[in-house]
Amino acid sequence: MERERNWSAGIILLVAALVVAFGLGGCQAIDRFVSMKEDFKAKETGLAKSQPVTDESQAVHTGAASLTADEQAPVPEQVLTLYFADVKGQNLVPVKRTIAKTESVARTAVEELIKGPGANTAVLPTIPAGTRLVDIALKDGVCTVNLSKEVQINHQGGSAGETLTVYSLVNTLTQFPTVERVQLLVEGQKEESLVGHLDISQAMARKNSMNEPANQSKAGAVTAN
Repeated sequence: MERERNWSAGIILLVAALVVAFGLGGCQAIDRFVSMKEDFKAKETGLAKSQPVTDESQAVHTGAASLTADEQAPVPEQVLTLYFADVKGQNLVPVKRTIAKTESVARTAVEELIKGPGANTAVLPTIPAGTRLVDIALKDGVCTVNLSKEVQINHQGGSAGETLTVYSLVNTLTQFPTVERVQLLVEGQKEESLVGHLDISQAMARKNSMNEPANQSKAGAVTAN
């Protein structure tokens, strides 16, 4: 009888051990099955499992963007000849100025002339302070320049000063092959003169006698916009 009880207890322990082992193995098997199912689904849909983005990968991307910005091509440039007054206020002096390349080179030339000469240059401005370029147009070789009223009301006057103002514009614009003459307007109107000394009612041609000896060769073709 004692032997039968021991045998029954052994059987019970063995069954319990088998149940525990099966339970643990079953959990692991379920986990492996779930993982295999996810892998299969990813292959079927063509989508890989999401991968965490590392700081290293972000740094590589940012560095590539910075490199692209640093390697951008330089902005094309061109050189204009602007005519300012000499220190005696008698002649025009050609001054070279580098600008960003533009198709509106006539407009840019007048705007640069209005800005005046740079610092530490031995020339004087010819356009009165406050003057604005209202509009500019080119037709049949005539460049029409429409200036604001400040070109008159802020002008210091005098025959020489008026002549320098007018021909600084004319000679600057006629450096371009497509400009033969320059017609000046004030607030859209033709005027007899700026300050009473020089007739500006008609389009004017280049006057090289106003220039100090310098390179007066023609520049590239102009498009006024």
